[in-house]
Amino acid sequence: MSESDPGQVRCTPTDPSIEFDLLEVVRLRLVESLTGRGGYGLLEAERIALYVVGCARPVSKLLKVATGAEAPSHEDVLEALSRVLDEARALEKARGLMLRAGEGEGDG
Repeated sequence: MSESDPGQVRCTPTDPSIEFDLLEVVRLRLVESLTGRGGYGLLEAERIALYVVGCARPVSKLLKVATGAEAPSHEDVLEALSRVLDEARALEKARGLMLRAGEGEGDG
């Protein structure tokens, strides 16, 4: 039998459920800000928010690897960094959507 209390919950900021909840809050707030003061349509705001939040997850994992109690292997750090860099295209897509939608506002 384990000495730890099975009823005790040990949550960290990188637990999958907490991470999901956090990213969902970020997504919703981005959409709200983009559609409110940002002046973007709902569809554009949702797409931008999904791209940005999709990029945040690999960054979160890089932070977890790089800030662990024990020094990570170089391979672990480089793999996590590679995943972050792979998502750069999604940020460019979000940026493009924001610029395109912003140009449409100036036409009116």
